[in-house]
Amino acid sequence: MKIDDKFLQNEAIFSNKFQGLSDSKTTDKNTDSIPFGDVLKNAVNDVNNNMIASDSATKSFVKGDDVSIDDVMVKNQEASLGLQFLTLTRDKLLEGYNELSKMQL
Repeated sequence: MKIDDKFLQNEAIFSNKFQGLSDSKTTDKNTDSIPFGDVLKNAVNDVNNNMIASDSATKSFVKGDDVSIDDVMVKNQEASLGLQFLTLTRDKLLEGYNELSKMQL
């Protein structure tokens, strides 16, 4: 029973995250645009927060606190995927900048 409850709880959290994203897309069409720098800054902050949460969950698990291995692994994977995404985004931005700087005006 505990596994089912944890699954339903995680499913609700997952659904709420994507519901917030879809809501923000509809409101962005009606309002002014958000600067790209702010979007990038928010992405870096989110990845940083995921890394901190992953680290604290791992430390709690190692100490023997009441943290399940599933939560630790999920948080570690979220942090890893976020960092990979951010790294790829940085690489693509630098590649685009280099292409623009090579163009002749």
